[in-house]
This record gives sequence, C-alpha cells and structure tokens, in this order.
Amino acid sequence: MKRLLILLAALLLLMMGYKDKIDIEDISLSLLVGIDLDEENKLVFSSSSPVFSKEAKEKEEDYATEAITLRKSRDEDDKTVMALTTGGKTQVLLIGKRVMQHKDWFKLLEPYLRDPKNTLNVRIVMVDGLSYEVLQYAPKDKPRLPLYLSKLIDTAAKRNICVKTTLQDLRRATFEKGMTASVAELRKEGRLFVTGSALLHEDGTYKLSIGEEENRLLRILQQQTKGEFLFTYKAADQPRGKIFPENAYSIATEKISVKTKTNYADDKFKFDIDVKIRVVLSELMFPIDVRKEDKKLAREIEQQFEKKFDKLIKKVQQAKIDPFGFGLHARAFQYDHWKPVQKRWGETLAKADVNVKVKVNIAAMGTTK
Repeated sequence: MKRLLILLAALLLLMMGYKDKIDIEDISLSLLVGIDLDEENKLVFSSSSPVFSKEAKEKEEDYATEAITLRKSRDEDDKTVMALTTGGKTQVLLIGKRVMQHKDWFKLLEPYLRDPKNTLNVRIVMVDGLSYEVLQYAPKDKPRLPLYLSKLIDTAAKRNICVKTTLQDLRRATFEKGMTASVAELRKEGRLFVTGSALLHEDGTYKLSIGEEENRLLRILQQQTKGEFLFTYKAADQPRGKIFPENAYSIATEKISVKTKTNYADDKFKFDIDVKIRVVLSELMFPIDVRKEDKKLAREIEQQFEKKFDKLIKKVQQAKIDPFGFGLHARAFQYDHWKPVQKRWGETLAKADVNVKVKVNIAAMGTTK
C-alpha cells in the first residue's frame, strides 16, 4: 500500500510538470539586454534572442524600444514577438556609458532584482558607445553573439584584462561603503574589444576607465591573484632601438602574495602594502646573463611595478573612489577612525598615504640562456 501511494504521488508530480511545460519554440530567451540613452536623453532598451524555428533564416532577433522602464519595454516587445519573453537566461547586461554617467541608473535593473524568475548571475558590462550597436554585431567567424560575448568577457577576466562583475556582485558593491564598484568595459570598432574596466563612484556613476595593465594592478591590490598576469616593460638602462624595441622584456607571474597594513596617524589613514611576486621571463629583447645579474633585473622589475602602482593609486585618489577595497581594511583594523568617515570614504582615501613595496623573485628565465 505504501509503495502504491509513492507511485501515485510520483505520477501526480509528472502530470503537474507536463501541464506547466512550454515548448522552446514558444519562448523568447533574452540572452542579451542593452540599456541606452539617446541624444534626447530618452531610454532605449534592446534585446537579442535566439530563434529556434527551422524556417527562419536569421537565428537571432533583435529589438530596440523606447520605454520608461525595462519591464515596460518587454510589453512593447511582446507586441511583435511571437513567443513568451523571459529574462531567466540573460547572459550579459550591456549598459551604455551615457546611462552610467547619471545617478540612480542602477534602479533600471529592478526587474532582475525583484523577479525571482530572472537571473542574478548576469554579467554587467559598460559599453563605450551604444549597446544596441553591439547587439547588432553578427560576425561570420564567431558563434552566436550571446555565447561569443559571454565567453569573451569570461576569458578576458581570466587573463585579468577586465573584471567580471555579476548583477549580484554589483548590488553588493553598491551598498558596500568600504569599496566602490567596477565592471568590464567593451567597445565596438568593427569588431568587439574588451578595453579594460570601468570604475564607478560611490553613487554608482561612471568615473573613469582603466586599461588591461592597470586592471592587472587593480586585481593585485584587491588580492584577487587568480588567472594570468602578464606584463611587458622597457628597461631604462638599455638602448631603445631604431625599429625593434631592443629594451623590452616580458614577465609572467607564478605566485603573488599581498599583505596590507592599516594605520591611522596625523588625522589620516596610512596603508603599507607589501607585494611579493614570483615571475618567469617570457621575453627578453636585450642581452643579459640572468643567472649572474638576476638581482639587478629583479630590482628593475620592482621599480617598474612600484612606479605603475603609485601612478594608478594617485589616479584613483584623484577620482575619490576606492575600487581596491582599502576601506574594508580601514573598517576591520581602524574602526573608530573609519566610522565617522564611512559615508565620505572616497574623499578620505584621497588624503590617505598609500605606499606599495614590491619584492620580485625571478624563478625561471625560460629554455634560452
């Protein structure tokens, strides 16, 4: 009797699932969603969905709609889409730069935060231009745009060319007073290029952009040291070369260790950051006996790193933001001094002393002496 009841319950569940089933041909999956502001500051929402019909020649359908909210734009799309629109599988949210330059743009993402059917793992990307132009990109030598774009962002993040920020990450950073948010940045110039990361202000507005080298330095200071870290520098004591760069060399990191010490004196915070890097030479354009002059070359690399770190930190301090997360250290180790300034942490960090010391160990020079 007990087995019979279990069997009946299983059959009932199967019947309920069949009742709620929807054929994939009847669903419009908004895998890419874009948000722009036109020249008249009107919101334009766009989306790209795959087409599963065998009769259709085009395998992607793109829509752009003027609307006051993202949810309202779906109503407009539903007037012409012959399937049920859903955002539960959205891969990338493309936000135009003009949108991010205004306060409270984050409120536009309410449907993804409020509707449990939508995903929070969608990647957030700022477009230096119009996101709708990105959605129209149809390369013949690439897979479907949603797959290509999501893989492009993920691969660039693994190589530390940009950060990878999901909607959930962005929401957390928006409410975090000890750190400002950053998102990947994309530009379309014939092809799609991941140009680096866009750094946001405390109020969520776009503040400045950093390239791939600065992004790698950012990730190190954030103590996010997974993935590839490749750097190419020019030796100061070597000739430049007329055609070929005879003073250039490249390194790849094997291990990175970062320790941050936080103090407060003379009415300002002080951060002393020790960075230890184990590197491998991957390219060397000038003659040098690495086994005999490894300390000299290591010191050259250390100076290059310290110079680049100092330049990036001053650039960020001038912008009065904190993508590094120094505010997290201030709150953890100097809470009494942090508490009164937490609501204006960007201005406080701009006055802080930040010193980075780098120690480099050349672990290998490759197979060529």
